[in-house]
Amino acid sequence: MDDPASPGQGRDGELAATIDRAVEILARAQYAVVLTGAGVSKESGIPTFRGEGGLWTVNGEPPMNGFQLFLEDTAGWWRQRLERRRAEEGDPASFARAVDEARPNAAHEALAELERLGVVKHVITQNVDDLHRRAGQHAITEIHGNRHWMRCLDCGARWPASEFPVDENRLPPRCARPGCAGVVKDDTVMFGEPIPDEALARCDAESRLADCFLIVGTSAVVMPAAGFPLLAWQRGAALVEINPEPTPLTGYAEVSCRGAAGAILPELVSAVRTRRSAGA
Repeated sequence: MDDPASPGQGRDGELAATIDRAVEILARAQYAVVLTGAGVSKESGIPTFRGEGGLWTVNGEPPMNGFQLFLEDTAGWWRQRLERRRAEEGDPASFARAVDEARPNAAHEALAELERLGVVKHVITQNVDDLHRRAGQHAITEIHGNRHWMRCLDCGARWPASEFPVDENRLPPRCARPGCAGVVKDDTVMFGEPIPDEALARCDAESRLADCFLIVGTSAVVMPAAGFPLLAWQRGAALVEINPEPTPLTGYAEVSCRGAAGAILPELVSAVRTRRSAGA
């Protein structure tokens, strides 16, 4: 007989118990909202920014006044950006290539399935890689933008970059909306750049509606994103955390499942589907 007190058995048993508890919470949820971070994308081969081996840990963080530098010389910023883009396309080890070649993983697909099941009503993601959308997620706010999109700084219009070609002889690019000639930049939110009001308002509204808040693959240290689960918790929502390591939100969570999202979320989906089908 296996020793039930052995380290492996104890750890597996504890994880199974936390998953069961998470399933109970999700199965009865009427309005579940999700916050995802770089840990979800890491499972698709995209490097994280912070932490061991992260891009910023290795190379240093970008300038904290990046948006101010952009505003001071928008044409010059765009010239440098186009040059970097060409260099990134030719570098198989670049972050841009990693994002462009990444595919949605089991965690993305599981969250999209939870939306189809009517459990998850909205996903707030800090990731800029478009993988949630490509996995089939529809109700989503990309609070830090999307590197595959462009945005007008005046009217807030957004377009897929493939639909907005940039003329190198006419920089900076200008808004294509009638009556607006605002400067267009990459949709990704830069250091020093305000998060678009529309995105913040949507995240606030969804958090206030939530009766369950999933926190998946995030260190929960970047504001304002990390504040939305707390807003929901203050209004009575149950927090469910899925992350390999504890975070500042762990103490508020009703249950914390320690492990990779790509392994845990499919289990949750299968169990929730079974319970809902049985009318539990």
